[in-house]
Amino acid sequence: MDQNGVTRYQVAKQTGIANTTLANAVKETKPLSGQTVKVISAVAQTLGKTPGQVLDDLIELDEDNSK
Repeated sequence: MDQNGVTRYQVAKQTGIANTTLANAVKETKPLSGQTVKVISAVAQTLGKTPGQVLDDLIELDEDNSK
C-alpha cells in the first residue's frame, strides 16, 4: 500500500474491511503466508490491480526484505 500511496483507512473505507483487520495484516511479524484472500482482494480493489498482481508485489517485497 505504501508503494502505491494508499492508506489502510482508504482500503477500509472503499472495501468495508475493518481497519483493525488491515492493521493486523501489515504488522511486520505477519508472514506473507498468513495473508488472507480477503485482505489481498481488498487491497487489489483499492489499487485497481488484480489480486495476483498484489500477491506478486508482496512476494517481491518479501524476497527483498529477506536479503
